[in-house]
Amino acid sequence: MRQKLRGLFLLIGIMLLVAGCGGKTNGQGTDASTSDGTKEVDNETDEQKEATVALMIHWGDKEFENFFRAHIEKALPHITLTYIQASNQEEIEENFAKGLVPDLVMGSDFEMYREVDLARDQTPLIEKHGIDFDRLDPSIVESLRNASPEGELLALPLFRPDFMMAYNKDIFDAFGVPYPEDNMTWDEAIELGRQLTGEINGETYHGLWPDKEQLNQVGASLIDPETNEPNILDNKELRLFLERQQEIFNIPDNLPEMDSVEGLADFMYNGTGNADLIFDYALVPGRAFTKGHLQREQDAGLNFDWVTYPIWGGEYPEEIPNGLYHNIFVTSQSENPDAAFEVIQYLLSDDYQKWWTSTEYGVTPLVNEEVRKEFGQKSEYLESLEEKNWRAQLALPGAPIPNQSSYEGPVRKPLLISAYQGLLEGKDVNTVLRIMDDEAQSMVADLAGKK
Repeated sequence: MRQKLRGLFLLIGIMLLVAGCGGKTNGQGTDASTSDGTKEVDNETDEQKEATVALMIHWGDKEFENFFRAHIEKALPHITLTYIQASNQEEIEENFAKGLVPDLVMGSDFEMYREVDLARDQTPLIEKHGIDFDRLDPSIVESLRNASPEGELLALPLFRPDFMMAYNKDIFDAFGVPYPEDNMTWDEAIELGRQLTGEINGETYHGLWPDKEQLNQVGASLIDPETNEPNILDNKELRLFLERQQEIFNIPDNLPEMDSVEGLADFMYNGTGNADLIFDYALVPGRAFTKGHLQREQDAGLNFDWVTYPIWGGEYPEEIPNGLYHNIFVTSQSENPDAAFEVIQYLLSDDYQKWWTSTEYGVTPLVNEEVRKEFGQKSEYLESLEEKNWRAQLALPGAPIPNQSSYEGPVRKPLLISAYQGLLEGKDVNTVLRIMDDEAQSMVADLAGKK
C-alpha cells in the first residue's frame, strides 16, 4: 500500500513539474508580453476556460468558416466561435428576437450599434489584456477614436482599407493612349478620362469612374461635429468635390445609360461595389477594384493593372481615403468579453495577418513590413500578381478621419445622392449646394427631434 502511495505521489509530482515547465500560452492572456504586443496567460494562475464566442458579420457563412472559425479553432481550441449574420439594424433586431446576441461584431456603423446597445468602449479590455498600438497603422487608430464623440475607442482595425486605381489596358490600347502612372491628381485623371471615352469599332467605352470616396481623402464633413449644424455652403472641399464630379459626369458618353436620372444618381453613388465596371471603364479608382481581378484576368481575358488612387493635389496631403470598413469590437452585451477579446488579439497577430494578406489579397492594418510583403504570396495567381503594380495600395497613407457629428452618417448618403441628381439634371454647383443645405437643415432637425 505504501509503495502504491509513493508511486501516486511521484506521478503527481511529475505532472506538476511538467505543468510548470509548460510556461506560457501563445500570447492571449494577462502576464508577459509577446512579440505581437499581446500578453500571455500564466497557466499556474489563470486557466484557459472553455467559452463560446458569437461573431456577427455581414459576410456569408462560407467566409465566416474560411476567414475566422477555422483559424480560431486551431489557434484557440478552448474557444468555440459561432456565426451570426446581419448587415443592418433590422437584421440585428431580428437576431435579438431569436435570442442571438453577438459577443463580437465586425463593422463600422457605430451610430447604429449605439442604437441597438452593442457599442462599447474597448479601452478597459485593452488595458486588461494589452494591445501594442505601435504595431497598428496610426491613421486608422486615430480615425477610430474620432468615430466617437466622447473620444472612446469603439473598435480595433481588423483589415486596412485598400484603395488603388485599376485601369483597363485594352481600352488604353484601343485609343492609343499611354498607360497611367502613379501619383496622378484627380484633375489629371479627369483629363485622361476625356481621352478614353467614346466609341471604337461599335463598342462604347467610358473613361473615368467618379468614385465618391475622394471626399474622404480630405476629411470633409457635411455636419459640423461641434455644433451639429450643416457645413455645406462654405465647405470648399465639398464644392471642389462636386465641381470634379460635374466634370466627370459631363464628359460625353462617360456615364452608363439608365432609365431615369434618379436611378443613375443612385448607381453613381452605390455602384462602386460593382467590379464589372473595369470591363467598361478605362480608369476605375476605388476599393472594390483592388483585388479579385486575378481570376477575372485568367477566366475572362481582362487585361489590367493598378496605379495609386488619384490625389487631390495643391495644398492637400498625398493620402488615400480611409473609410472605417473592417473593424472589430467586443459588444456591450457580451457574456464572454475576455474570451471575445482573445479572438481579436489573435486576429491581429502576425500569423493571422500574414495568412490574410498572402491568401486573400487583403491589406493588413499592421505596419510590419514583413507582414505586408506577404501580399498574394500564397495565391495560385502569384505569377500574374507579381507582374502587377500591387504595391500601389501601400504607397500612400490613409487620410485620418476627423471627429464627426452623430448626424454625419445618417445624412451623408441621401445628401450626396440628391447632389448627384441635381448635377445630372444640369443644375450648377451653387444651386446644388443650396439645395443640399436646405435638405441638411431639415434632416438634422428631424433627427434631433427623435432624440
